[in-house]
Amino acid sequence: MTACAQRPGAGLRRFDQHNAAALAVADQFSGLEKDTTPAHVLSAMKRAAVYLGFPNRVVQVIDLMFSWSMPQDWRAGHIPTVWPRNDKLSHLLGISVRQVQKILNKAQELGLVTFRDSPNGNRGGHRDRNGNIVWAYGIILSPLGARYREFLEVAARGAAEDKRIDELARRLASARRGIRSIAQTALDVAYRGFRPEDEIALARMAAERIRGSRDIPMIEACVQQLEERRRALETALHEALAGQTMPQNPNENSWPDDPNDTLSTTTTQLQSATADHSSGLSIRSSEDYDVRLAQPQTEVESDLEKHGVDPTFIREAAPELLQSLDYAPATWGNVIALAERLSGQHRIASSAWREACRVMGQRGAAAAVIATVEKHRSGEVLQPGAYLRGMTKKATNAELRLGKTMFGLKDRTRSDGMRALAAGAPEGSIGLIANRLLRRATEARRPDASR
Repeated sequence: MTACAQRPGAGLRRFDQHNAAALAVADQFSGLEKDTTPAHVLSAMKRAAVYLGFPNRVVQVIDLMFSWSMPQDWRAGHIPTVWPRNDKLSHLLGISVRQVQKILNKAQELGLVTFRDSPNGNRGGHRDRNGNIVWAYGIILSPLGARYREFLEVAARGAAEDKRIDELARRLASARRGIRSIAQTALDVAYRGFRPEDEIALARMAAERIRGSRDIPMIEACVQQLEERRRALETALHEALAGQTMPQNPNENSWPDDPNDTLSTTTTQLQSATADHSSGLSIRSSEDYDVRLAQPQTEVESDLEKHGVDPTFIREAAPELLQSLDYAPATWGNVIALAERLSGQHRIASSAWREACRVMGQRGAAAAVIATVEKHRSGEVLQPGAYLRGMTKKATNAELRLGKTMFGLKDRTRSDGMRALAAGAPEGSIGLIANRLLRRATEARRPDASR
């Protein structure tokens, strides 16, 4: 009795600004419009939830609430109310009662529901034979009906933004491919007007900066500046190539269409004794065609193909490991050769590599080694050799899902793959970053830079 006198609100729902705001929204509800059903309200709320930042658990609970609501509850003069107990919600959702309470409080804070409590604090209600609510104490869904039009507008606006963001993402990808192509050409012709590695780093930084952002003006500015940079590089390289006089080699063959010419297949350049070679499992192939692709696929290789994991995908998932392939053709032959070198550099026994190739196939073994080394570099794996043997054992038992592993690496790379490159770099537009990179390249080429 003394406790009640000192705390008169003990055991009752606290009335705060969130409760007051939800009640104000609920009072605006006067029934759904003609041809609008509770299912329409629920669908609109779900489509708008991602743009309004509603937690998934809140949406899940609201969805469950509608299973106890009837169409007549949403007519003018009625109040849509449901009265499930928290322990019942806990059982149906598979969470604790305390979690249910927190989710309901969050739903009220977001202006989605409000509450009408009975004198003893229990929920309950009664319907007549026609299904109309006679009396009810519990969770009131009126705010959802009152915000129906808002949900429709938010969902439509969000869908339009998604479409615009997808369009800008395609433009960004096109600009990045263009810059990479220009950088490769600059390397091929030994053009020194800019540093190709800086231009590729710039494109990567631009992609990382806007990834996951919904700030459309910022994304547009970033894409436009990157496209302008691509055009400027293309113009500079084109002018440099147009001003060069390419010497004609008198020993070159004429066009092969001439029937009087015979194609020469001899070469005066001997193969280097220190050329890269495999342990015997890799089959020699041309640069563009890899005969390994014609071999029967293992289950692991089929899983990689199903998930779209190819050499380009692997290079994006582990860009630092595959940095040496930035200017090389993205072929499985190059990836397999690199993976074999990585296994030796990280003390993976050659027997473990050969066993992985036997069980997973060379492509699967290469992807497994790259995933293993990448996790070892991040501290997740302490013994790369033992980890690779474990993956091989899982592949033997058809339990290895290497495609999902590679997707996990790529997702992690999206968030922090360029963190080391951007560490200490000031925030600013892509144009400012480009100017800084070009200024650094110019200073490095000055004659007095090495003094």
